[in-house]
Amino acid sequence: MKSGSLLLGTVSGISVKVHWSVAVIGMLLGASLGQAIGWIPAAIGVIAFMVSILAHEFGHALTARHFGVGTESIQLWALGGVARLTKESPSAKAEGWIAAAGPLASVVLAVGSMGAWWLLGGVDASNDYIGLLGWLGIINALLAVFNLLPGSPLDGGRILKAVRWGMHGDRHRAAGEAARAGVVLGWLVAGFGFFLILRDQSGVWLVITGAFIAVNAHVEIAASTIAGRLAGSKVRDLTWFGVAEAGSDMDADSMLWQRSRLGAAGAVAVTGDDGLPQGLVLEDDMWAVPADERPWMMLTSMMVPFERTARADPDDDLASLLPQINPARPIVTVWEDGRLVGLVPPRRLRERLTEAGL
Repeated sequence: MKSGSLLLGTVSGISVKVHWSVAVIGMLLGASLGQAIGWIPAAIGVIAFMVSILAHEFGHALTARHFGVGTESIQLWALGGVARLTKESPSAKAEGWIAAAGPLASVVLAVGSMGAWWLLGGVDASNDYIGLLGWLGIINALLAVFNLLPGSPLDGGRILKAVRWGMHGDRHRAAGEAARAGVVLGWLVAGFGFFLILRDQSGVWLVITGAFIAVNAHVEIAASTIAGRLAGSKVRDLTWFGVAEAGSDMDADSMLWQRSRLGAAGAVAVTGDDGLPQGLVLEDDMWAVPADERPWMMLTSMMVPFERTARADPDDDLASLLPQINPARPIVTVWEDGRLVGLVPPRRLRERLTEAGL
């Protein structure tokens, strides 16, 4: 359990996590279904719905893999799911197909569920489980249609971005255009939900969803502006090539005595018993340890595992790393052929991001 999320497991090399808010939505949905079809079919329906969302996100993830883009994790939460990609799409074509793959997966599920429902009797069937198939088909159809609305951060917004990117060739301008469409779309959805509430109808979730879309679209507008200012900057422009290494028996005090080994990188890679680098310790973190505790503070207990850092190739665009960078701890490790070759010093990265307006 971390940051309110539970790791369910790994599928096709992709971590699958579920946020605690899913339990709330599951109980609300289950209670609604339970009153209509019974508790056991309702529980199965809730699980099938969550699996449908996972299938939607795996559509994105597996298509991204086809275009050379990895997926760090897939997370389910109250308003759906999100596939966290390791980098941006390499082309407008890739962006479009990755975005469209999720709704296409939902369409396949909708057609399959409705087809099975129809073959088993359709409206004439009295079995609750057959009725559940029809409900699942409708839900997946609605999921596909809603996600295709043309505004970021919805999939339709990503498709709009791909289309505009292909038309004028500017990725960041296209992202800003799709995000501005998302702001308008979000407030329209929220406004419609509020209208329903005034008419004593259920519209609370539309208000929440619309506000979520609009707020995140505003964030994407800012991100696209900063990314545009970083355009042309390569990771190698900020990289310190060559990172000091230390074994698992090294403590913070001894490492600071060897401070000259760290150079401008301001960090040391900690290696395991097999000699391979396992994680990174920042010099600032070592200085933050009280002096009398440093001899007893082993670097292995302080290191940030490499899988929790932004990883880049020297020739990657700096702007493409923005989704991975944690502004509070901006660590970017640089790799070639699976080998650690350098580090973007956090101070240097902060300065460059500040210049860009972040």
